[in-house]
Amino acid sequence: MKLTNPFKKKTIQKEVAVPLTPEEIPAPTDLESFMRRGWAYHSRGKEQEAEQDLRQALKLDADSVDANYVMGLVMKAQGNKEEAIVHFKKAVDLIEAGKIEDKSKKEIMHRLANGHYNELTLGDWNLEKEIWQHIS
Repeated sequence: MKLTNPFKKKTIQKEVAVPLTPEEIPAPTDLESFMRRGWAYHSRGKEQEAEQDLRQALKLDADSVDANYVMGLVMKAQGNKEEAIVHFKKAVDLIEAGKIEDKSKKEIMHRLANGHYNELTLGDWNLEKEIWQHIS
């Protein structure tokens, strides 16, 4: 009888380098790659570059919840309140129209997009009703 150690570390067959900076990401060609690089730029505070990539992503799919949400974040970071509101509202509308199938992602994205929308329009995230209806 041969015993194996279930805690033994497995070796990785092939290592793939993951780009650490937006500049290391290959030139985007599709929605996913424009989103990836746009997020990377936004996370480093490079809002102009993020905006360029996200505009390209939205040209490819104007009904992308993720692209609208991140564009809202970028516009908010740039102080462009009106355009941020438009993108957060569109993200909320798309979510409510069933654009996201995964229940957990749907709930999280709805709260985030709605919270930013409320903050910009009302001055407060104002999610008490939404949160309490899920707790009750």
